Amino acid sequence: MNGPAAKYSPQPDGPDAVRVWPHLPSRAGAVLFTSSTAAWLLPILQPHRRRLAVLLLISFAAAALGLLPPYISKLVIDRGLMAGDATQLLVWSAALFAVGLLATGTGALSNILHMRASVRMLARMRQKLLSRLAAKPSDWFAAQRAGELLARVDGDAAEVQKFAFNAVLSGCSAVIRLAGGSVMLMVLDWRLGLLTALLAPAELLFLIWARPRTEHHAAVVREAQGRYSAGLSETLFGLPALQVARGLRWAEQRSLRDHAGLNQRLIAQNLWGEFTRAVPVLLSALTRSAVFLAGGLMVIHGEWPLGSLIAFIAYMGFMTGPMQSLLGLWHAQARVKVAAARLDAVMHAPPARSAGFSPAGYKLRLDGVTLARGNAAPLGPLTLTIPEGTRLLLSGASGAGKTSLLEVLCGRATPLAGRATLGGAELSLLGRTPLPAQVAYAGQRPFTLRASLRDNLFQSRAFWGGAGNETKVWELLNLFGLAERFRNADGLDTLLGENGLTLSGGERQRLCLLRALLSPFDILVLDEALSEVDPATASRILAYIDETFPHATRILTAHNGAAAGGSFDMEISLTEARP
Repeated sequence: MNGPAAKYSPQPDGPDAVRVWPHLPSRAGAVLFTSSTAAWLLPILQPHRRRLAVLLLISFAAAALGLLPPYISKLVIDRGLMAGDATQLLVWSAALFAVGLLATGTGALSNILHMRASVRMLARMRQKLLSRLAAKPSDWFAAQRAGELLARVDGDAAEVQKFAFNAVLSGCSAVIRLAGGSVMLMVLDWRLGLLTALLAPAELLFLIWARPRTEHHAAVVREAQGRYSAGLSETLFGLPALQVARGLRWAEQRSLRDHAGLNQRLIAQNLWGEFTRAVPVLLSALTRSAVFLAGGLMVIHGEWPLGSLIAFIAYMGFMTGPMQSLLGLWHAQARVKVAAARLDAVMHAPPARSAGFSPAGYKLRLDGVTLARGNAAPLGPLTLTIPEGTRLLLSGASGAGKTSLLEVLCGRATPLAGRATLGGAELSLLGRTPLPAQVAYAGQRPFTLRASLRDNLFQSRAFWGGAGNETKVWELLNLFGLAERFRNADGLDTLLGENGLTLSGGERQRLCLLRALLSPFDILVLDEALSEVDPATASRILAYIDETFPHATRILTAHNGAAAGGSFDMEISLTEARP
C-alpha cells in the first residue's frame, strides 16, 4: 500500500511548464492563425527554432544564388555571343555552370534538412494532440466520434504543421527573391519594371475577393471528411456485430452516401482551386506578353541589348513567382485556419490541477451531490461518507447512475451540484483528467490492444525487470484461470487481436482486472468488471482481492451474481433512471 498522493507541483521543464516566446513570434502566430491556436502551436515549434534558423540561412543563400544566373546569362549573350568574344563566353559560361551547381547543392541540402525537421515537428504535434485527448473527461468523449477525432489528428494536424513550417521558410525565401528580382528589373529598365509591378495589386484584389469562398470550401470539405472517417471507423469496429445483426447493407449504404457527399465537395473545392490558380497565371501571361512586345520593339530599334531582354524576362519570374507564392500563402491560410480551429477544440488546455492537492487519507465524501444521467432526470442530492478501507456495494438497474457516481468518486467528472472530496480535498482539484495515481479501475467493457499479452498489461520496463514480477503475473493468471490458455500459446508474448477479438468476453474482463491489480492503489473500483465471468472464478478473484488488499477502499457495482454476494461494509442502491 502506498500513502497519500504527493503534492502536485509543476516542474520548470516539465510538460505543464509555461514557455514564453518573444513577442514577435507570438504576434506573427496570432496573425497567421488565431491567438488561441498560436498559444499551443508556438510551444510545439519552439524546439525546432534552431533547425528553422539553419534552414532560413540556407534558404537565404539559395535565394541569393538564384538571382545570379539571369544576369550571368545576360553577360554570356551580350559580352560573349553578341560581342564575338570567345574568352568572355568561356568565362561567363563557366561562372553560370558553377553558380548552377552550387544552387543545386544548396537546394538539395535545404530539402533534406526541411524534411527531417518537418516530420519531427509533425510527430511532436500529434503526440501533443494525443496527450490532450488523453486528458479529456469521459463526458467530452461521449459527444465525439472516433473517426472524426482521427481525421483531426491525421489530416488537420498535417495541414497546420505544413503551413506553419512552410510559411516561415517559403515566405522568407519569396521575400528575398521578390526584392532581388524587383531591384534587378529596375536596374535593367525601370519603365518595364513599373509595368510589371502593376501585376501585384491586380492579383491581390482578386485573391481578396476569392478568399472567403476558399475558406467556405475548406470548411465543408473538412466536415465531410470527418463524417466519412467517423462512419467508416464505426463500421470497421463493429463489423462482427453488424454481421450478426444483418446490418452490413445499411452500413454500406451509409458509407456510400457519406463518400458521395465528400466527393461532391472535393470536386467543388478542386474546381474553385483551379479557377483561383488560373486567374493569376492569366494576369502574369498578359503582363509577360506586354513586356515581350515593348521590350522586343526596344531591341529591334537598338535601344536595348538582347541579353537584357532575356534577363528581364527571367527576373520577371523572380518577381511574379514569389509574389504569387506570398499571395498563395495568404490565400492558403484561409483553408488552414479551418483545420486549426478544429484542432483548437482538442488542444484547449484542461482545467489546471491545484498545486495544493494533498489529501489526508482516502476517505471519500459527497455533500449534496447531484449527478447527470444522460437524458434521464439528474440523480441526487446525495450525501454520504465512505471511510478508507470500506468494502462498498453499489447496486441499481441499468441507467440508474452507478457509472456516473463512480466517475465523480474517481475524480473524472464534476457533479452538477454539491461537493465531492477525497481526504478532505476537493476532487475537482485533480482536474477532469485521467484517474488519480492511487485509484485502480476495471469496467464492464474492457479494453485491449492488438499487441502481446505483456504489452497489454501496460507495465513499465522497470516492472518487468523487477525480481519476481513475472512470476507474480503468472500466479495471477493462474488464479484468474488464464494461465493454461496463454501457456499453450506463446506465453506473455501471445499476440492479442484488435479489441481483444481473440479472447472471450470473460477473458477480456479478467485480463483487465489483472492489469488493474498490478498497479499500486488505495481505491479499487470494479464497475461490473466480472459480469461475464463464471460465479466460481468471480468468487475466487474477489476473495483474493479482500485478502490481499484489506486496507484499500473497494467499490463494486453489480446487478447480481458473485460480485453482489458476500459481506459489505456499506451498500448503496440507486433508483432506476426515468426520462
